[in-house]
Amino acid sequence: MSLFTHKEAAEISLRVAFSFLVLITLVGNSLVCLVVLRNRLMRSAMNYLLVNLACADMVVAIFGIPRYIPIHTYEHPMGHTGDYLCKFLTGGNLVWTGGVVSVVSLIAVAVERYFAVLYPHDEKKRITKAKLKFIIPACWLFSIFWNIPVYVLVKYNEDLDFCLEDWPSGWYLNAYSLGWLIVVGILPLSVMTLLYSRVVFKLWITKSQPVEQSQRAVIKSRKRVTKMVLTVTVVCAVCWLPNLIAYVLDFYGLNSQGDIVHTTTVVLVTLNSAVNPIVYCFQSRQFRRCVKVLLLSPCSMRRTATVGPA
Repeated sequence: MSLFTHKEAAEISLRVAFSFLVLITLVGNSLVCLVVLRNRLMRSAMNYLLVNLACADMVVAIFGIPRYIPIHTYEHPMGHTGDYLCKFLTGGNLVWTGGVVSVVSLIAVAVERYFAVLYPHDEKKRITKAKLKFIIPACWLFSIFWNIPVYVLVKYNEDLDFCLEDWPSGWYLNAYSLGWLIVVGILPLSVMTLLYSRVVFKLWITKSQPVEQSQRAVIKSRKRVTKMVLTVTVVCAVCWLPNLIAYVLDFYGLNSQGDIVHTTTVVLVTLNSAVNPIVYCFQSRQFRRCVKVLLLSPCSMRRTATVGPA
């Protein structure tokens, strides 16, 4: 079998994997949104942050479809029309916009857990629903601002039949690709590691005085929610770092495999979006119950008196 055939087979396999993950992402994250929005007992600040994360994950999946699934199977418009399509549909810019929102949302989740566990009685420090009116729009505005260079520079390349970033000569491209690794990868992971290390120390390592039964239930709930979001954060790191590293290697000329490596890392990013709802189901009995009720009785949600995340 020739090298070209191997490459073609790899690309087809990646497209099939991407298609499957897109389907799982859309179904799973739609359930997350419905469960939280239709069940009054689930409408906590933490769960609204998870809804924002779910919406960002669905943006990644939806706008990844024209970029990575039917690629080279249709005739892409040329000229200004082709350029605008690349900027807002076929170039994948909205994929990365949703991706950055996911990462920033996870930082907000880590901050919420930090103050909920270390300062549970200080309402001024806690993330409330009122504060979310500013935090959630800020996540999207930051992501749009960070992605402005690619919205401006992505154009349709007729020779390659592909949307590419048309950077001016100089250091700009290398600086921006390295910025992605630092701003979207290293800094968020550092902040979340610091915050979660304090949370884990408080919940599992610090010896506390004997507490009442009701307090034990609250502490147990906090541990359960913290384990859930910690798992989501670790999965995010594992799935995102290869893409960020490959992006840097591409523009420093160190990626010898080119498109296959890039597409594989994008599949990993989509895997991250697909896995989050599965993590919620495994880690949260309340979420599992609400999903079951939603699927069995889609026209009404039973309002069970369960303890929500604290």
